[in-house]
Amino acid sequence: MADTQRARTALLTLFGDNVVGAISEQDFRDFVITVMEEEFVNPGDFWKEPETRETTTDKTARGWKDYSQVMASACSFGNVMALTTDGQWVRADCADSSLNGILALAMDSYLSAESQAIVLRRGMLYNSALSAGFSGFIGRPVYLASGSPGSTAMVAPTYPVIIGFVEHSDDGGSAIGKMRFDAEWSVVGV
Repeated sequence: MADTQRARTALLTLFGDNVVGAISEQDFRDFVITVMEEEFVNPGDFWKEPETRETTTDKTARGWKDYSQVMASACSFGNVMALTTDGQWVRADCADSSLNGILALAMDSYLSAESQAIVLRRGMLYNSALSAGFSGFIGRPVYLASGSPGSTAMVAPTYPVIIGFVEHSDDGGSAIGKMRFDAEWSVVGV
């Protein structure tokens, strides 16, 4: 039998109390298909980091994403964002230690006060606009830039915050704008 996505209400009804053991193996498979994120398409996706070959569309990312986030400043796709003490995201700057605690990447262009934003907390980013800057830096760290909120740098600023590493292309060759985002979980700066 084919796995089928079901409505949330149908699943809640099915899994109600289950006092008679009426939940079948197919019901469980349907549940998994229904709740899985679309990016979990490969075997083992729950247990490993995404690979470069799995991120093939420009301006996309795979990994740990937070949904329905509030933006406190306007941003563009791939901007480095910092979580403020009131739970909103602003463009991060390594020279401002109050903005370097929890970092993420914006998954689209958002206006200030957007309440349905998506941010990447950890994973693989593909942004071809970064290709020229990443050229010759495969495996090297990517830093949070200083003085240009939300930007990245390939040279360590005065107060370096590593946000990830340059990845290779799908065939292992040159850098094509792919970065493994894994920001330091510490406050650094002045």
